[in-house]
Amino acid sequence: MEKKSIDIIKEIFGEEDAESKHTSFYEFGGWRQSRRKREYVEIARDLVKKRGVTGYQGDRDDMGVPLGQRFIEPYYISGTDILCDAEDLHQINNAAIQQMGDDIKRTAISGLDMAHRMLEVRIGATVTPETINRYLEVANHTIVGGAVAQEHMAEINPAMTRDGYVKITTGNEDLTDHIDKQYLIDINMEYPEDQADALKEGVGSSLYQVVRVPTIAVRNADGGITHRWAANQCTLAFITAYALGGGSVLADFSLTSKHMQYVTLGTPTYPRRGPRGRGEPGGIPYAYVGDFCQADAATGDPLRYFLESMALSNFLYLNLWVNGYVIGGIGGVNAGAVIFTNNVLDEFAKHVADWIIERYGGFARAKPSFDVIRDVCHEACFHVLEEYNRYPLLLEHHWGGAIRMFVLSILGGMGPSFATGHSLAGMIGYHYVGGYLMKEAWGRGSFGSQDSVDHLNLAYAASMVPDEGLLPELRGPNISSDSTNAIVMTTSASYSVAAHAARKDAWCLSPVVKVAFSDSKLPFDFKHVRAEIARGTQHEFMPEGDRDPIKPGR
Repeated sequence: MEKKSIDIIKEIFGEEDAESKHTSFYEFGGWRQSRRKREYVEIARDLVKKRGVTGYQGDRDDMGVPLGQRFIEPYYISGTDILCDAEDLHQINNAAIQQMGDDIKRTAISGLDMAHRMLEVRIGATVTPETINRYLEVANHTIVGGAVAQEHMAEINPAMTRDGYVKITTGNEDLTDHIDKQYLIDINMEYPEDQADALKEGVGSSLYQVVRVPTIAVRNADGGITHRWAANQCTLAFITAYALGGGSVLADFSLTSKHMQYVTLGTPTYPRRGPRGRGEPGGIPYAYVGDFCQADAATGDPLRYFLESMALSNFLYLNLWVNGYVIGGIGGVNAGAVIFTNNVLDEFAKHVADWIIERYGGFARAKPSFDVIRDVCHEACFHVLEEYNRYPLLLEHHWGGAIRMFVLSILGGMGPSFATGHSLAGMIGYHYVGGYLMKEAWGRGSFGSQDSVDHLNLAYAASMVPDEGLLPELRGPNISSDSTNAIVMTTSASYSVAAHAARKDAWCLSPVVKVAFSDSKLPFDFKHVRAEIARGTQHEFMPEGDRDPIKPGR
């Protein structure tokens, strides 16, 4: 293991000897050790004066369990030189995490081919590049709340919806030459040549529109509003752009334009976990993590792309879904911090990646077999456990070891996928590590109520239960065996992303979704996930969807 992460942890804890088994921990002065907590105490005191009602009382040492029994450590964001407090990584305190989630939830993707066919066959209209450009002009008016067919309808202050827009993309280069460039997601401009060619072939000659409903819409509601907002406003744009009349034909077209060829990013979540509409994190398949993440377009390094994707997975499933929707309020951001802080996962993953290259001659070179799966998983697990045993300070950094599960799960999914380029091999390795090496051989489950690793087993890799028997790329947290376990939910993207990264595929699950999130107009930069979150910890990230335009005095 490289020593950079150990040096970082020694600096954070103020310890000279990372191998020492004796420490003067636990003498840190309670909440006063944290810069952010001291800041929050001052804010709370001012609020009590203004509200006349007590609230946050960080300066009370008798509020629940007294703080200060352990070191409240800050974190370096991996891949950056940004040091932040744990509070800066809470989804409520970090504008970048919120915007990342909003940009996913507010995205509506639908094919235009069927709508255009309806226009030509049922209505008799002629679809040309000129009419498509006209439609896009009108759609960009309606999507932000501008009225068209019904002029008496109330419109929206455009400052409130300034980040809403409609663009299109296609693999048909003859058509792209005739589309107004302001409305085009140009695959050639967003990706390296080889990846762009593969994506154009994957998307084909079909024409897709990518709608970003305004961020304020999903802040007022949830991801379920996205399809409705996009469908209604785009249908009105069609009616205006093609001067459509009324009658049953219009009803048929309306149904087609609203619902046909719609790309669902996430299925509705089942009631036991807090029912939410489509597009919410709890219903998004794991492989879409690799399609949302655009780090592969920014770098040719599969490992870097994998690590950026795993950071995105953490913020999407742990911060926004588990901490936000499932448990609410105060969040255990420390648990997932292992995935994207202090270079620890980076160095463990690099060790496994280098070992695979040396043993098998490169990524995706080994023929999938259980012997390969077991070989890679044993190397990953034993290396990690030896490092934890060697450096007690590293163990303290990861909550005395409970958070080792995040590391071992990720590497168990990543290793076989990198070695074979096969997501099912990675998925079996992932379950092998969790169900056998950790639970059965090592005698460890997980922390707190997360002992549902009892449900984590090889049987789920080929389950006859419909949702649980899906291909690895189609699995998601919206199934019973995964939704009860924050570790499983957060780390399961590892096997799908790693398999496609190893093969240097142009996308993981959908070429259309991949292209949709390459758009440089998005507030959140999906090419540099960890750097964007780091900006959020420093309060340097500018989010959309705020209510400033309608506040008093504006």
